[in-house]
Amino acid sequence: MILTLEDISKSYVNGSGTRVRKVLSNLNFSVAKGEMVAITGPSGSGKTTLLNIMGTLDAPDSGNIIFQGVSLAGKSNLEMAAFRNKSIGFVFQMHHLLPQLSAQENILLPTLAFSRKSNNISRAEMLMKALGIYDIRTQKPAELSGGECQRVAVARALINNPSLILADEPTGSLDNNNSRELVKLLKDVNTQFGTSMVMVTHNTTLAREMDKVYTLNDGVLTMAEI
Repeated sequence: MILTLEDISKSYVNGSGTRVRKVLSNLNFSVAKGEMVAITGPSGSGKTTLLNIMGTLDAPDSGNIIFQGVSLAGKSNLEMAAFRNKSIGFVFQMHHLLPQLSAQENILLPTLAFSRKSNNISRAEMLMKALGIYDIRTQKPAELSGGECQRVAVARALINNPSLILADEPTGSLDNNNSRELVKLLKDVNTQFGTSMVMVTHNTTLAREMDKVYTLNDGVLTMAEI
């Protein structure tokens, strides 16, 4: 397994630190190598919280996160930052590209920390060609369409050759046509690079394009029929 969550629980807290609502309750989940998984559920059900825990952007109240057979418990903040940079790629609803940088410069941003590779530019060029955005590499985000910006964001997520991509409502800001194109792109990435993927989405049609679909409700994750 690429990622395994064991007995994960998480609660929201108020300003005084008192737990006011349990979001995740003894949740267990796993993603196999090369697998594409969708997680659906109503707004406020904790989908983004779950994704953030998978990506170690947030910590559970209890439970264990295991990545490629190794527990992440007890690692320092610096170790966790290096792990995220190397092993996980993130794609969000908004592309979060830096407006002052070109498409290629945005793609290369994750290589500036913890990376000692000398072939980063070559890999960026390979990804841009594979994702159909090589011709816009010198343009800035304001000069690109929404779909092009998301393709740049996908290339950025892939630049360090992660084992896992986490996508949080990646089509939420796109129209239907660009949404379908992005999901096709993510599936092509999965086929070409063998990257495992977990996508949170409200769109059940898009969710059915994945290998497995889970529903999160009342803190419990259940497998849904595709």
